[in-house]
Amino acid sequence: MGILQTGRIDIAYEASGGGEAGVVILIRGQGTQLIHWPESFYEGFSNQGFLTIRFDNRDTGLSSKFDRIAGQELEALKRRLAVGENIDPPYTMDDMALDAVALMDELDIENAHIIGISMGGFIAQLLAAKYPSRVLSMTSIMSASGIVDLTLIDALWSVPKSREDYIQEWVEYVRQFGSKKYFEGDDYSRRIAAAAFDRCYSPDGANRQLLAIFSRKNPKDWVKSISVPTLVVHGSDDLLISPSRGQETARIIPNATFQLIDGMGHDIPPRLGKLLADVVLAHILKDANCKT
Repeated sequence: MGILQTGRIDIAYEASGGGEAGVVILIRGQGTQLIHWPESFYEGFSNQGFLTIRFDNRDTGLSSKFDRIAGQELEALKRRLAVGENIDPPYTMDDMALDAVALMDELDIENAHIIGISMGGFIAQLLAAKYPSRVLSMTSIMSASGIVDLTLIDALWSVPKSREDYIQEWVEYVRQFGSKKYFEGDDYSRRIAAAAFDRCYSPDGANRQLLAIFSRKNPKDWVKSISVPTLVVHGSDDLLISPSRGQETARIIPNATFQLIDGMGHDIPPRLGKLLADVVLAHILKDANCKT
């Protein structure tokens, strides 16, 4: 693992694969870390010759934290947002997209295949819309393109917990929202949650990311402008973000392809990793073959 000092923030990242086939950059969802990517997924790209880069978004894992706005100040911003007021969040989705650009610059990567899940899908869409020269293809997984319902903010808001309570909360999350067809069992959920807590537990960081998500303005306007080859993937069993939201994204992006994965919920367990990687690889390689 390395930590890059980009001039914007410090970004923790890990890379695998040789790179002779190109570069794949994986962008995580809200509050999760690069260790949440299952090896069965990212090695699917590395084994095909891609340099595959995973990184911690700002405010998660070992990347920079924005703790100058925390605690009660964050709660006040949440209350204002919940009643429909405009706020100035600690940072925006645009800032998070620029972090990915800065990562590419520091690693001397001209362009890459961008894959994002959930919040990472929002970031991937931004990159494709606003920095198309840096994006060879874009894949948005279990994400959406419209405004997120403000009534969800309380349910998604993180409250500081003990290590034991955090682990149990993750177990219950996977039971409720995970991919039941590919369920790995509670013991696996506990191991991942324990590793994430011990590596970096930052509930305020997760909440600052939420404020960025809920503060997006008219995202469909710029999503419609995406011109890079696009794949939208959603799970049939996603109870957190409805598959209809993924279908909507595919409809408004010109020439986008939509792929529904039977039995996938709002996570990528190891048993699902290779299947999902193969779906995305087919999209990436199809585009590469069309250009040769």
